[in-house]
Amino acid sequence: MLKPKRDPWLDFLKTLGCFLMLLAHSHVETRTLLSHYAVFVGTFAPVFFFGVSGVTTLLQLASRPLSYFLIFYPLLFVYGLSFNGAKGVNFWQEPQCEVIQGIALGILVSALLLSRFGEKVSLLFPLPFLLHLGVKKLGLNLPGITGFLFPPGIFPLFPWLSFFLWGILCHRYRTLGLTLTVAAGAAYFAMALAGYGHCEKWEMNSPFFLLGLSLYGFLALMDRFAPLIPDQLNYLGRRSLLFFYAHYLVLQCWRAVGFPLVPALTWTGALAGAVLLCWVTERLNFLLIARFSSHIWFWVFLLTLVLLPPLFLPPAAFTATSYLSGFLFALNYRQLHQLASPKPPQIDAGDRFC
Repeated sequence: MLKPKRDPWLDFLKTLGCFLMLLAHSHVETRTLLSHYAVFVGTFAPVFFFGVSGVTTLLQLASRPLSYFLIFYPLLFVYGLSFNGAKGVNFWQEPQCEVIQGIALGILVSALLLSRFGEKVSLLFPLPFLLHLGVKKLGLNLPGITGFLFPPGIFPLFPWLSFFLWGILCHRYRTLGLTLTVAAGAAYFAMALAGYGHCEKWEMNSPFFLLGLSLYGFLALMDRFAPLIPDQLNYLGRRSLLFFYAHYLVLQCWRAVGFPLVPALTWTGALAGAVLLCWVTERLNFLLIARFSSHIWFWVFLLTLVLLPPLFLPPAAFTATSYLSGFLFALNYRQLHQLASPKPPQIDAGDRFC
């Protein structure tokens, strides 16, 4: 059997996403122009994760049946609720489509579209964003529709599905992707010069959408430089789901202790702490936990640890159990891949958090 191969440029894009995510979540003092724009660019981290997730969906469909997606990604949706709990959100009372739920929904829908229409469906990448604008214009706010499918919400399917499809387009139609990347960048700068360049992420507006397309497209199409990227630099890209929990916990502790929120100090300190936490938890998991993760009972226990504590524990307590379940999931989810689909992939498309 051939050893699965990774795409180093996809790992690099996820590494960039990890850095941007840390900038966005740091809540530093933005008193200088540099720190202000660094945090601003950090808000585009989900664009990189969602774009890469579209590509990995395409690659995985070449080696896994659609049934695998219908099993694994609903599980990702549910186990990912551990991050909602880690934020202190009781998801039974306040359902939220956090980034992990957004990725699970986006990959599911992308897989269904690709299996039915093929990779040309990526040409429809503007449609989810346009549907979002239409719903916003009509002022629709229907229970069960908003939050997970449309704003207001954190990462609803519409408009964020656009970036999954955009990632596929840039991967498969390079010339067209380059043309549209330049066009999106030019359109954004034209709007900015006209005084309409303000980017709104949560209620996504046209400037954010255009700038997100151009940023991801520009970097995705530079994959010829992949051989120049040191493998060590992609450490986080290969562990993006683990880093997601680690960096958030480190930043929470940073603020709780009262360390100064000076940009350079916070970013370097939190990055070092998150990398160290990833390394330590990986070693502990390998020594103590990993051997059990191939058993169904492990995942039943973990599911219980995710879902039950918010029903009867106070916020501080279920935040702790949520971090525990989140780290256990992030460290062992590859075993869940095997349980969902015993057939090994021909291409290791990498961390599905991407």
